[in-house]
Amino acid sequence: SNKATDTVATDTTDDDTTDDDDDAEQLEGAFTRAKAYTRAVGRIMFNTFQDFDKHSVPRSTMLPIFQNLMLRGCIPGDDNYERDDILKHIVPFTPNPEKNVIKDRIGMKIDEEDDNSQLWTPDSIFKKLIPDTFIHSRSLILSGLEDGLSLGGKKTSSKLEEGSGLAVALRAIPLEAVQKIIFGKSTMTVEEVLAVLEPDYCKCEGDWEGDDERKAEERREQEKFFEGDFKRYLREEASKNSDFLEEFVQFCTGSNYLPFVSPGDDKPFKITVEFNFTQPEPGCHPMAHTCVNTIRLPGTGIYWGNFDLLREKMKEALAQCSRFDFE
Repeated sequence: SNKATDTVATDTTDDDTTDDDDDAEQLEGAFTRAKAYTRAVGRIMFNTFQDFDKHSVPRSTMLPIFQNLMLRGCIPGDDNYERDDILKHIVPFTPNPEKNVIKDRIGMKIDEEDDNSQLWTPDSIFKKLIPDTFIHSRSLILSGLEDGLSLGGKKTSSKLEEGSGLAVALRAIPLEAVQKIIFGKSTMTVEEVLAVLEPDYCKCEGDWEGDDERKAEERREQEKFFEGDFKRYLREEASKNSDFLEEFVQFCTGSNYLPFVSPGDDKPFKITVEFNFTQPEPGCHPMAHTCVNTIRLPGTGIYWGNFDLLREKMKEALAQCSRFDFE
């Protein structure tokens, strides 16, 4: 019986080994195909960049943190990559990175299982945590893009941090200038933005002491504000600032463009304009919940009918969305 048992055990081990080999082979094949696909995407971008006067790659196709890497060989932690820019560039991955990435980790152990582990500091967060989390964890895809964006279709260096072959020529040019030269802007009109707005009246987070009569009165004021001052604000600012609509949409959704929605889609893309009785308080800054594409406005005393106050509070809120101060 021992011999039979040994035979069964041996056969099972062989089967397990074969399965592991098959899994490894399939995984390797998937990696190879993924890199080939992203290299092809990079090649399309490379050819489009050469013909930018006739064709353009939308700026939203590649996030700024990857534009900096691919086109300038600039990675978070480099001396010439400003920290407030880094925080602004990782907003699409993590809302409020100043809190969620920086403040929540400072003083914590780098290796939670090591009693003698060093603690996270601002320097180690910017030079290790952020590059590891947002760049090196995507090395397979990014290296494929870098190959495609290099002259001849192949990088001369295998170091991800050095960027694509274009980085040699573009590194000395500020990112904002590179974006203007070779990327197209996200195109949207004020009417397209207005079309995706969906008001949500008389919401409440917590207790509100108003009765039904007061609620009905406040709803009328909310409807009047939405159709009047709020839409007026969007139209006026869009006419004065070509970047305004991108900034507004990014504030509400975390992305600076409106996604394509096919006709007849039963769940069309919407930006909710929520009027809340408790948060924010009357006259305070609008709040954004990018996970659910929502901008939240006061439900009562909506800037007291003062259009200039609305414009001031919105301007400050949008500026905070795209700029982070770090000392």
